[in-house]
Amino acid sequence: MSDNVVDFESKKQGQLLKRKEAKVDAIRRAFRLARGDTGPDKPANKGGKRGKSRSK
Repeated sequence: MSDNVVDFESKKQGQLLKRKEAKVDAIRRAFRLARGDTGPDKPANKGGKRGKSRSK
């Protein structure tokens, strides 16, 4: 018998992970469009420097 062993389970897991990531990306895209965001790659405003840039 040959020593060639094919592991289908590991390839299946990789494909399932790609599908899940694609589904998450589609959901994020839909929420961005619903909020009215223009840039899909631009994250929402997360605050940045709060109060540190003010001079006294």
